[in-house]
Parts: sequence; C-alpha cells; structure tokens
Amino acid sequence: MDIISKVGILGVPYNVGWRGEGIDKGPQALRNAGLTERLRKVVRVVKDFGDAQVDLPPYDDSNPKLLNPQQVTALCGVLALRIERMCRDGYFPLILGGEDSVLMGIVEGLKRGLKKRIGLVYFDAHGDFNTPETTPSGLIGGMNVAVVAGRGPEMLTRMFGYAPQLPEENIVLFGVRDLDPPEKIALENSHVHVYSRAKIRELGAEDVMKDGLERLEAACDQFYIHVDLDVLDEGAMKAQILPVPDGLSISEFSSAVRIARATGKLGGLAVMVFNPLKDTEGLEARKVAKLIADAVSPE
Repeated sequence: MDIISKVGILGVPYNVGWRGEGIDKGPQALRNAGLTERLRKVVRVVKDFGDAQVDLPPYDDSNPKLLNPQQVTALCGVLALRIERMCRDGYFPLILGGEDSVLMGIVEGLKRGLKKRIGLVYFDAHGDFNTPETTPSGLIGGMNVAVVAGRGPEMLTRMFGYAPQLPEENIVLFGVRDLDPPEKIALENSHVHVYSRAKIRELGAEDVMKDGLERLEAACDQFYIHVDLDVLDEGAMKAQILPVPDGLSISEFSSAVRIARATGKLGGLAVMVFNPLKDTEGLEARKVAKLIADAVSPE
C-alpha cells in the first residue's frame, strides 16, 4: 500500500446544486470536530488550505429542469484550479463539502494535477444520474454523475471544453438504493458499474468493492472516492440532509474503503453533505472525522 504522506484539506462551503439548510456549514463542523488533529496522528504532513472562495454569479432558477447552472459552473472552475495545484504540490486532496454538484470540478482538478487516467468510486444512496429530461427536481446535485459521463446539456458536460470527463466504464456507484425510474433505466443502459445496497448485503462490502476495483483496473491508473454521507444508514450517522432507509453500516463502509486504500491507487477523497443542524453536540461530526482519518491511515 502506498502511504499517504501529505494531506491537503479544502473546504467547499457552498450549496449551489441542491436545496436544504446546513450543509454549507459542514466543512467547518468537521474541522471543529478535530479532523485536522486526527489526521496528524496518521499522516506526516497535514495542511488546511482553507475554503474555496468563489465570486458567484446571481442565482438562476429560470429553467425549472436545470436550476442554477452558472453558479455550479463557476464553483467547479475554481475547484479544478485549486485541486490541480494541491496535486502538483504533492498533496493528497481531501475535499469537505458542501454538496455533490461540485463533482465535475474535483474530477477535472485531479485529472490535471495527477496526469493520470482517473476512475471514480461514488458512495451514495442515490445515482445522481438524472438529466434535465428525467429530473424530478431540476437540481444539478442529482445530475452530476451523468454530467461527468457526458450526459446532459453542453453548458455542463463541456464546461472544461471536452466531454465526457470520464468514460462510463471508469465509474463505480457503491451503495445505491434510491433511484428515480428513468434514472434506473439510464443506468441499466449505461456502462457505469452499479453496486446496489442489496448486492452489498448479498456478497459483502469487501468483495463488492474488490469486484468494482477490478473493473476499473484496466482503464484507470488511480481512482477518486466521493462520499455522500447518505450512503450510510441514518442509524449509523444521523447528520444527513436526505436520509434513505437501509444504508451501509459503519463497518461495511470502513471495510470497503480499506479495500480501496490497499490498492495503493487512491488519488483523492471527498466527504460531502454533512448536515450540522442535526448534530448540535458534535457527536456525528466526530464520528465522520474518525472515518476520514481511518480512510487515509496506513494501518
């Protein structure tokens, strides 16, 4: 296993592609829970790069099937530059969100900074594979995986001048259990590797993760783990914005991440959609801080 020796923390305290109060305060809540101190016990160098600062254009809800695309694009552009710099300076990027519509900026920054073929392992209760034609909400936070795969309007799919950002076969969805019917059809007709909650229960989290990584191996030099915390069961972690019953347990999540770390190919990690409004005593934030430290630990 490659040892992660330098971790760079970047907060994304924005909520541009979703609705719901609190998640923009998630990065600071995790810092307040002692995340940096935990990381310094397992990583030689930890640097907090602060929060992404973006001069956002006005909020735009003129298209109910595609809400606020200009703000999403502006934030992704800044994130790509910040993450590219972190990678080139030798830091392992640890991104604290915020919500999932920033995925495109993170993937772009990793591709530029690492200069490698990147795979995506996406932990989420949802598929985030809608397009404006299928979305029930218009929220880009429910479309971002599709956008990365080149599906959707060009103002999003080609925000960095090309599409797709990742081939569909370079994408693994892990822990999915709540798909809109058209989204489910789109995924079934795609080359995305989808591992449902039911499949994880049947085969075990470790074996399912091994299978997913084997499918990425031929096409990817490194991979990035993106975690929407609603992949966890609400009984395991309560500070969620959109909980879905029957999520992963802490042990299932941890064992899957441990398998991914053991490959030595993990190039970045994002932990998104933590809702401190449901964690007034900070207990859930400390739980998540421990999960993050364990994810980058060499042990």
